[in-house]
Amino acid sequence: MRQIRKIAVVGATGRLGAPVVAELAKTFQVRAIVRSPETARAKLPPNVEIVRGDLRDVASLRAGLDAMDAIYLNLATETAQLNLPFYEEREGVRNLIAATQGLDIQYIAKIGALGAYPPAVATMKNNMVPNLIRMQGHEIIAASGIPHTFFAPTHFMELLPNMIQKRALQWIGNTSVKVYWISAADYARQVVKAFQHPAAMPEHCPVQGPEALSVKEAMEQFVRNYDPALKIRVAPLWVIKALGLVSPRMKFVAHLFAYFGNHEDPFYADGTWRELGKPATTLEMFAKGLRQTPTAR
Repeated sequence: MRQIRKIAVVGATGRLGAPVVAELAKTFQVRAIVRSPETARAKLPPNVEIVRGDLRDVASLRAGLDAMDAIYLNLATETAQLNLPFYEEREGVRNLIAATQGLDIQYIAKIGALGAYPPAVATMKNNMVPNLIRMQGHEIIAASGIPHTFFAPTHFMELLPNMIQKRALQWIGNTSVKVYWISAADYARQVVKAFQHPAAMPEHCPVQGPEALSVKEAMEQFVRNYDPALKIRVAPLWVIKALGLVSPRMKFVAHLFAYFGNHEDPFYADGTWRELGKPATTLEMFAKGLRQTPTAR
């Protein structure tokens, strides 16, 4: 495998995609394949090349991948439905692999989830729809024969500020499960190292942070270090499930938090830490850093 210099990114403007792109752009030539170049220019560093492309359009993907060495995929499946005709993480991935035919793509890396990590899946009684779809997409990538890595992260710390509404940090359902919260910045640095040494990377790479905290502990620690004036509120899961009877969005939210409340993290990431470095950001550090960001609130 030759050294990777040029990386195409699909999903570059997302909440987790943008920080990875910014970190990759410090080391590699990065091309973002996006549906809205105008939006991407406002979110991404100026040295990132931006081209228009869509996972539904193989020709646009092929044009975007031309002359690239590798691909990074930041995709998400946000539905509880199993019978949709198109999912970015399955049909979109199939189109992307079709677009690579005849090109010299050396390596593909994709964000997934700890719930799509084979050792974790083997212990689960009930997985969630997004993981079922993304695992099917992973099979498509694996069948392509292109060397690849599926990153399997636990909860991101960035989820917590995203749950702030009306001066309260809100959660749904069970808050007792413990997970190894990871920051997007630490994850982005691990992704960079993977692209620097792709031949050494495993097919599946679990991503976990430096400390295990229950959701309750994480919420309390975040509020204490970010904004002590915030309230903490926990909604019963049954209420959201009831709302889901009339709202597809609430149906997905209930599906997501039912899964969250039933799955605690064993520690899987020792190999990842050896290969890519131990994450350094604690939740306390993350919250204090966010507090100091002028636009954080």
